[in-house]
Amino acid sequence: MNRKVTRNDVAKKAGVSPAVVSYVMNNSNYVSEQKRKAVLKAVEELNYTPNIFAKGLRTNRSSQIALVGDTLQDELYGTLSSELFDQGYYPSLFFSRKEDAFIGKLIEGRFDAMFMASNGFSAEQLNRIVDSGIPLILYQSRSYEGLDPRIVVRAPDLYDGVRKTINYLILKGHRRIACIPPLKYKTGGAGGDDFRAQAYTDALKANGIPVNPDFFCIHTQNEQSILDDVCNMLTAYPAEERPTAFFASDDHMAAQVMQYVKKCSLRVPEDVAIVGWGNIASSYITTPELTTIDTEIGFFAQELSRALIQMVNGKQPESRLYKGKLIIRGST
Repeated sequence: MNRKVTRNDVAKKAGVSPAVVSYVMNNSNYVSEQKRKAVLKAVEELNYTPNIFAKGLRTNRSSQIALVGDTLQDELYGTLSSELFDQGYYPSLFFSRKEDAFIGKLIEGRFDAMFMASNGFSAEQLNRIVDSGIPLILYQSRSYEGLDPRIVVRAPDLYDGVRKTINYLILKGHRRIACIPPLKYKTGGAGGDDFRAQAYTDALKANGIPVNPDFFCIHTQNEQSILDDVCNMLTAYPAEERPTAFFASDDHMAAQVMQYVKKCSLRVPEDVAIVGWGNIASSYITTPELTTIDTEIGFFAQELSRALIQMVNGKQPESRLYKGKLIIRGST
């Protein structure tokens, strides 16, 4: 087996010290043009690749950024991972696990920064992350008591988007509107502390419509449990009392609900209107196409990437919510 080329090998071939090789590779201290060219030529001839883990030991940085979510959405995490990788960072994706030991394992990973897109952890658990020295950006979707001010919030304005959606459905004449939270989302139902539930409840009440707790899905463990809740909403009531509209908190789940509604011999949108969230590819491939909230996922991922890198470099970006735009299509 071929021996891995080291920094010392490059230095020997280029006729310089190992420190000069590091200066050239990291573009740090001044190096004469002659020595720089010699190092780069040796790097190319030896096919040298720096050891990022050895570099991390010297700089006390890992160049790794943790991305944590209840589900890993291709559109968001794919773009965010590419943005970070292009800037020299190595993103690691994790499905959240709610036990305290999971937080401990993340802390042990010595990540340079972390993005948390899960509402299942307490303020105390999130505070432990920043107390350990890891900068944290939170995709905040519910209220917290005692959240450390060092935690930066970057998220769509969920309250505004959901309120806007419910008001639109009411404007279309719907009075019985059901709400589907995201997959694996911790929710207390229509009376919960998450922003989606608050916006849903507030919008109905503001329009003089009573809140039916049965119309808010609470079983989000998997897609089938959500569809079981949809089934109960459609079959537990006579036709004149069942939901006439569904708001789903992501386009993929909205597409699943649409297919299920059709299997129940109901028409979209004549019998049941459906609205999603995200404006991802799933919203275009349904029949009819899906009305949705466009959160500009590509732009949001770029903003996240910039903010995470700023935090790695010791800066504190401001917290920010991003307004979504209602895109009206055939499903309503």
